[in-house]
Amino acid sequence: MSTRTLDRAGRGVRPALDGLRTTPVTVLDIGTTKISCFIARPRPSQGFALLGRGYQAAEGFKGGEVIDVDAAETSLAAALHEAEEQAGDPVREVVIVTNAGRPVSRQVRVTHELGGATVRDEQLRALLVEARAAAAGAEQEVLHTVPVAVSLDGGRPLKDPRGARGERLEMLATVVCAGRQPIRDLVACLERCHVRVTEIVAAPYAAGIACLTEDEMERGCLVLDLGGGISGFAHFADGRLLCLDQVPYGGIHVTNDLAYGLSTGRAHAERLKTLHGGVVRRACDADARITFPLLGERPETPTGEVARARITHIVRARVEEILDFVQDKIRANWEVFERRPPRSVVLTGGASQLDGLEELAEEIFGIPARRGRPDLVHGRHGTETEPCCAATCGALSLASGDDDGLSWGDGREMPVLAGWLARLARWVEQNF
Repeated sequence: MSTRTLDRAGRGVRPALDGLRTTPVTVLDIGTTKISCFIARPRPSQGFALLGRGYQAAEGFKGGEVIDVDAAETSLAAALHEAEEQAGDPVREVVIVTNAGRPVSRQVRVTHELGGATVRDEQLRALLVEARAAAAGAEQEVLHTVPVAVSLDGGRPLKDPRGARGERLEMLATVVCAGRQPIRDLVACLERCHVRVTEIVAAPYAAGIACLTEDEMERGCLVLDLGGGISGFAHFADGRLLCLDQVPYGGIHVTNDLAYGLSTGRAHAERLKTLHGGVVRRACDADARITFPLLGERPETPTGEVARARITHIVRARVEEILDFVQDKIRANWEVFERRPPRSVVLTGGASQLDGLEELAEEIFGIPARRGRPDLVHGRHGTETEPCCAATCGALSLASGDDDGLSWGDGREMPVLAGWLARLARWVEQNF
């Protein structure tokens, strides 16, 4: 159990900045529909001071992956330039938060023969490296290696194995991997923008770091990060990441369904979804009528009219399908979920802002649901609390070292952030 003090939301507050990064961190959140860039400096107590931010449409990307190099480079450069202008300093290094390469986790159990020797940091590090090697395939990149439990000679998990003697040290770890080629394409595109990628973070993991309270992480919580083209989920329990996966559907598919069903353009369908979209039929929907422009080539485009209840019907059908696909992924990982089932659901991402989504999630999953609002990043205009910022805010915490675990990229191409061994020692102290 962590010994950290808690803020009002129940989230851990940094006890000190020793071993944590104090220089500004730049995070690029690369999705299907938008790119956001945050430049922020860690604050002495908790959270980050926002120095600059930039937003740009994700031209040249699909699901966070590069499909048009020139358009992607232009989009990335525009988002970086906007944030740099506000911060007043050029960006040299960035952390990426993305779903590129379809990140997915697996749990790995590894052992290290001690021969009666004392457990030290070196043995724990060797186990993590071994877990990382065991999980990665030839065409995969390891994004995160998060310890779950450590035991000695088959005994119960230890609070702190260091200093104990035994014959065999065992660790259970969650390893998150993604396709190597999409990651390489993304990194190469950013290198052409004259910035170096220091770390890559899976979006659902980052969203959970930003939005979950300590109680939710301990009791068990499913984070649903509903993006534009991909809906990812991360399951946390006992303060650790246990499972991460995704389905290739998101808010853009809801927009496409509205455009097709109402015979209107995508821009107008997006507006209808934003202003009038929901997944629960309200009493006022029966009489509400919404006008919108129909598709047409004439200068004076004809106008259509639709009941708000019809919009709700179209939106709900697609969102139910997405949540059903998530349930299929949960059943595929049932061994993990059966041992530590989630007690609640937290909804993040831009597509999570649909009216009534919490009620629908409670209906489908049978557990309480709420919308996640990060409170880590503080700017001149207040705290960045929108659900669409969750992954970006969580990546700032991970990149600064405040992750209660370990995450790093391939050491051959993604240099490890400094001080990772100190983070290991802190993780052991706080979680065992």
